[in-house]
Amino acid sequence: MMKIAALDNNILAIVAGTFAATIAAEDIEAQFHALTHFPDRRAKTELADLAERLNRFAAYVVELWDQAAERIPEPEIEAFARRHVDLTRRYWGAEGRCMNWFITGPARFPVARNERRMKISDARRADLKAHEATARKAAKRKAFPHGTDDEPIRSGDPAALQRIMTRIEETALSIDRMKAANAIIRRIEKDLATEEDMIAAVAANTGLSPEAAARGIKLAPWQSRRGFSTTNSRAELRRLQQRLAALARMKERGNQSEEVETDVGAVEIKENADIARIQLLFPGKPDDPTRRVLKANGFRWSPSQGAWQRHLNEAGRYAAQRVLKTISGASAA
Repeated sequence: MMKIAALDNNILAIVAGTFAATIAAEDIEAQFHALTHFPDRRAKTELADLAERLNRFAAYVVELWDQAAERIPEPEIEAFARRHVDLTRRYWGAEGRCMNWFITGPARFPVARNERRMKISDARRADLKAHEATARKAAKRKAFPHGTDDEPIRSGDPAALQRIMTRIEETALSIDRMKAANAIIRRIEKDLATEEDMIAAVAANTGLSPEAAARGIKLAPWQSRRGFSTTNSRAELRRLQQRLAALARMKERGNQSEEVETDVGAVEIKENADIARIQLLFPGKPDDPTRRVLKANGFRWSPSQGAWQRHLNEAGRYAAQRVLKTISGASAA
């Protein structure tokens, strides 16, 4: 397990790439004097929690890149550590402005003001959790730009067609196995065979594991008939076949581009089949009303592409025409 933070003798040492920091418990202890009778313990706990979050993220990123068979992304870990330490210090600062009346005494206690400070502190604490979640998502997106095998297949994946065909084959095979299992269950059920015998027969003749076979044989309290339902699998098979056909048509159509004159200048509408996006390229930065129209129609700015884009499909094409019509004040070509 990769560690970028170590707590020793109440001193937290952090080293992540070119970023290094040292935080002593006694340096942050004063921020908890108005919160607890034991500010020294609270300071140690805060440092331990920070170390755990940093090391947990580093381990997660290393595991991601091991799966992706890539070099460990030290810049990712360094950027997270730098930002997370800064957010943690802000949280400590906000927490230090709060007071616990068990410590300060109840006389003339500034309740309303303290409530505002506590809300700020809670928001800073929430920032820590949100930052870790966002950083994990960004790291996974960089490690697997086209998604992992257990995620939905993205149209922009260069291997999308092959992956969809593979999934179609797997789904069709699963349906055939369930049909064969149902035939076996109906046949030997007439002979009053035990559930164990049914499971063994299905596993031996269909390729299903005993655990999978048991799911179609052992009856739940609300079930009255044994067997596997193929309804959902057949619906998924049809969906995959339709998507394969649509994606194949998009790839065959290829990249297309057209320039349209609008009130904000010449706008290029581009069908980028390589990444499965329909893009709008403006001569400059669109003004606020134009950006509102783009966002209302599902377009988002892509810095890497230098374009406003959304998924390439019929809905995307229609949305692009609607945007052009709105910003030109007349029907787009």
